[in-house]
Parts: sequence; structure tokens; C-alpha cells
Amino acid sequence: MSNAAPVRASGGGRKRKSSQKHKSSLTRIAPPDDLIDEVAVRVWKTQSKILIERGTFELEDAPLLIAYCNSFAYMLQAEQEIAAQGMTVPTADGSIKKSPYVAVRNDCIAQLTRTGSLLGLDPLTRLRMLGGGNNDGEQDEGNEFDEF
Repeated sequence: MSNAAPVRASGGGRKRKSSQKHKSSLTRIAPPDDLIDEVAVRVWKTQSKILIERGTFELEDAPLLIAYCNSFAYMLQAEQEIAAQGMTVPTADGSIKKSPYVAVRNDCIAQLTRTGSLLGLDPLTRLRMLGGGNNDGEQDEGNEFDEF
């Protein structure tokens, strides 16, 4: 058995950057009734507009955006309670413990982080989704294995 000619695996190598921009099938989407307050509605309007303009938002993504918007509104409500009552609360025996609103705020931030990442609303995911590293028209240098 001789391996005279190297064989390249199909699909091997780096994928070329595509200049085609995905177009969302939506042009706009009204805020659903599931949003908890006006803050959530405002977040819906701004974020849905951004996602539709990027071409990354489809109707099946709406439940994720609802969760994102409501989490943002709940986080602000928790922030207001923390500002009014403080980070700690007294207990029945006179000791001090962390306010439950701090835990609510932390849970909301975790939810925002997860759903925002799924929607492409954080910087790292946005770069991945939109093809980060765009050289603004410069030719891709390639690498030493391109000739194979």
C-alpha cells in the first residue's frame, strides 16, 4: 500500500466568509400582551428592532425575547426595592441578612445573560453570529494549507 497522493477530506478546512446578509422574514413585531409592564414593552421595541435589522430575529425567537424583556423589567423593580430598603434586612431575632431582592436581581441578571446570549445581544455572541473579524474588503490571507 502506498500513499502516493494525499487525499483531502471533504468539507475540510476553513469556511470562507460569506458576504450574504441574512434577511429576517419579519419587518416588525408588535409587543405581546405577555410583557409585564411599560419597561418591558420599551425593551421589546428597541431590541426587536435591532434584531430584525440585523436579520437574526424570527417569530420563533419571540418567547426568548419576552423572557429577556420581562427579566429586564423585574431586575429594575428589584433595583428599586434595594435602593429603597437597602442591601440587608433585619430578621425576627434582630440579626441582619441579605435582602431577598438582591437574589431576585442576581437571578434576573443571570436570565438576561442566558437569553441575551441566545438572541445574540451580548458582544461575543453578536460577533460570532454576524461573522466577526470582517476585514472591510481586505483579501483573506488564507494559510499555508490552502494549496492542498
